[in-house]
Amino acid sequence: MTKSFSWEKFSIDFIKSIVFSGKTAEDKRAPIMIDDKDFLIPFIDDICTYPNASFVRKYRREIEDYFLDESNSLISIVKKLENVNYSDVKFTGNNKEMLDKLKSKRLTQTILDAYISEIRLQGSYYDDEESIFKMPKIINLKESKVDDVPLYSYQKNAVQALKNYFISDDKKSGILVMPTGSGKTRTSVYFLLKEMISRGYQVVWIAHRHMLIEQTAQNFYKFSPLIKTENEDKNIFRMICISGKHARAKAMTKEDDLIISSVQSLNKNNLVYIPNILREKVMIIVDEAHHTSAPSYRKIINKIREKVPAAKLLGLTATPCRLTDEATRGLMKIFDNQVIYSISMSKLIADGVLAKPNYINIETNIDIDTIIDIDERAYIKKWGEMPASLLTKVAKTNKRNEIIIDEYMKNRKKYGKTIIFALNAIHCIALSDELNKRGIKCEYIYCLNKDNEEIIERFKNSERKDSIDVLVNINMLTEGSDIPDIQTVFLTRPTSSDTLLMQMVGRGMRGKSQGGTETVNIIDFCDKWNSITRWLNPKFLLDSGTGMIEDDMEYDYTKCETIPVAMVRDLIKGIKYIGASIESRNVVLPIGWYDLKYTKILVFQNQVEGYKKLKKSIDLQVKNRVVKSYITSKNFTVNHALYSFFSNFGIMPNKQDLNMIFNYIYEEEDFPQFFEFEQRDKIDPYKIAKEIINDPVLNYSKDEKIDEIYNQNKSIIDNLYENKENYKKMIMNFTLYPKGCIPSGIEIEETSKKTYGLSPRPINQALQTLLSEVIEEQGSNLFDGFKRPEIKWTDKPYKSYFACYYKESNLIEINALLNSKSIKIEVLKFIIYHECLHQEFLYHTPEFRHKERMYPNFNEYEYFLDYKLKDFDIEYAL
Repeated sequence: MTKSFSWEKFSIDFIKSIVFSGKTAEDKRAPIMIDDKDFLIPFIDDICTYPNASFVRKYRREIEDYFLDESNSLISIVKKLENVNYSDVKFTGNNKEMLDKLKSKRLTQTILDAYISEIRLQGSYYDDEESIFKMPKIINLKESKVDDVPLYSYQKNAVQALKNYFISDDKKSGILVMPTGSGKTRTSVYFLLKEMISRGYQVVWIAHRHMLIEQTAQNFYKFSPLIKTENEDKNIFRMICISGKHARAKAMTKEDDLIISSVQSLNKNNLVYIPNILREKVMIIVDEAHHTSAPSYRKIINKIREKVPAAKLLGLTATPCRLTDEATRGLMKIFDNQVIYSISMSKLIADGVLAKPNYINIETNIDIDTIIDIDERAYIKKWGEMPASLLTKVAKTNKRNEIIIDEYMKNRKKYGKTIIFALNAIHCIALSDELNKRGIKCEYIYCLNKDNEEIIERFKNSERKDSIDVLVNINMLTEGSDIPDIQTVFLTRPTSSDTLLMQMVGRGMRGKSQGGTETVNIIDFCDKWNSITRWLNPKFLLDSGTGMIEDDMEYDYTKCETIPVAMVRDLIKGIKYIGASIESRNVVLPIGWYDLKYTKILVFQNQVEGYKKLKKSIDLQVKNRVVKSYITSKNFTVNHALYSFFSNFGIMPNKQDLNMIFNYIYEEEDFPQFFEFEQRDKIDPYKIAKEIINDPVLNYSKDEKIDEIYNQNKSIIDNLYENKENYKKMIMNFTLYPKGCIPSGIEIEETSKKTYGLSPRPINQALQTLLSEVIEEQGSNLFDGFKRPEIKWTDKPYKSYFACYYKESNLIEINALLNSKSIKIEVLKFIIYHECLHQEFLYHTPEFRHKERMYPNFNEYEYFLDYKLKDFDIEYAL
């Protein structure tokens, strides 16, 4: 986060309210009352150069009366708090009402963080909004309101399966497989709060991206009172986020019920903190669990289990397969080869939870084969992916780019909010520039950094004035990006990875009931369409090893390697888009599904005739009462069925689907029932609710209308919603909440943020005595040539540092701010030890940190200095 901040963007009234406040020391006030911002800014700079917690605590009323009252920041803060169920703060549209509500609230850590973030954002030269989870959270469960959280039936089934596995059966490790967009984070958070944290488990949640940490933290925070439904005696819930944008690893304590951390932040030098903060009962969660086989993840898991051997492990993923069969087996072995629960994408599409895919395959008629050299061919053969050199060639293939651009422009209204998966950085820039030339609001990202996260937010929030219609990226958005209302996905990146394909397609699969879309357009320029049915069912993912995910994908936000954009633009300026024709265009639509009781098999338009032939064959055997012997005969196999019934029908059913259908036929001695999407759409609860809302007469007689619909469509309604009561409940929910987001009734209350005054009484011991104790106790950690330094207090208290070692004079100066009874003697001794190490090490090298952490209970003292000391009032310091 940059600290480039200026008060110039703030109103003159707000600046005056601070400079002339009665809380401002007289020597810091301007000598005359004047409405001149240029004159007053140096004074407010002197009061506070960069807004912090002390500033907000001191000038809270001025901030609310003169900053929030006249800026959009009020709305931003209210929406941010509403999003996490904070107390009863809600967006009403009435600024006075919302501001009065904020004024009535205690200044807890969350409100404090929200105010700091908005002030810094207003005065920053860059968009550097801070997370409200930057500091640890302490939630007062006793005063928070609790209500159950609405879950889909399959999510409830997943929670029950997890409870049976980890609690009833006391198993150690397993994996949860749920498709992208199905709510696996919400499901697992629900389970962990109600069943694990309520039972005293400490949860350590590991993710690999800042966005995943933020989304997870929001879910845990706003649903945390669920703990009370199982444990009424637990009054406090403590959670902390650890990453480059949140707290540091040294902020963790044994009191934390929940630690959400990036894999990078717990690795390397920070592994040493882990043993000191663990409780007796620990549960590890790995988000996007297909990364677990990477060394960075294994180190953390092993470190936890060294201290707590019985620690439980849960992996969350939509794609549990790897590049090779061996790698897949290795991954599953980490989770004891146990899939605790999985649900098919086909079932969720049929049920309307996920959007119905509208596949359009476009053959670009570009013969890539003519530009592949021998080395590139060898690379493809070995790794199953295109090498970077070939990607660059394809990216500069002007005909192919023109086809991609024209496809969007011709269908701009239909495609709407679109995400494009490109080949590489050059391809991103080329496509984005051309779309912008044609009037499309488009951005690109090919590397994760602070600025690009802001671009993702602009794409995510369509209500922003600077929102984006099209976002071009490489594979930055294949995991963990919650953008529910994507209407179209462009696949322009050739890949042999079904896993990567699934992740790309999954970005647009959020259904209408989850704030997404009814259908999603999948535009495929990559000729992968013949395998689209394979990833609809998780059995393929578990049985197959063709998915490719890169290990150890670690992103450094400060060192994100970028390419010189100006040079790339100069390069692609020479490419003339001369137009290109599309050789053929194939549209592949799912038109319905077969119900197998335990799952659903999607049927695509060009498979209908094949299934009709297969059904006719089975019906004959059913009639003759020989269906079981027919299914198990050597002459009737999956390959035989594909050849006999589906040849020349374009997209073929996958073998796993046919096997499941054959098993159903064997068990039931009948062909499964077929349901059409057209039937489903006629009784869609969302559409019925909309009719009821728009028709007062129908609204009056809605019960009779629902009964009539149910009686006419009992079979499909029972198949999708189990019974009439569930169906009616869904319709009623949509009439009350048209966007499908049902409020949980939960309200969060935090503990009050307390501050303390540093005791004016100095410490009893002399610094010379403390230095002697440090040398005696830690002498073995100091180098052989160590010479006893001089030591003294600084003349004045300072805010900026704790102590300083001067090598030339062999002198340690300790900040006089710490000469207080409020500071533990062991904290001072730890500081002295730290400065003694500087006699051997000039900088904080890894070797320095290694020796520093040999000090007993070092993490306790680091935590006090970096976090607890902020709770003391140190305004008098310089």
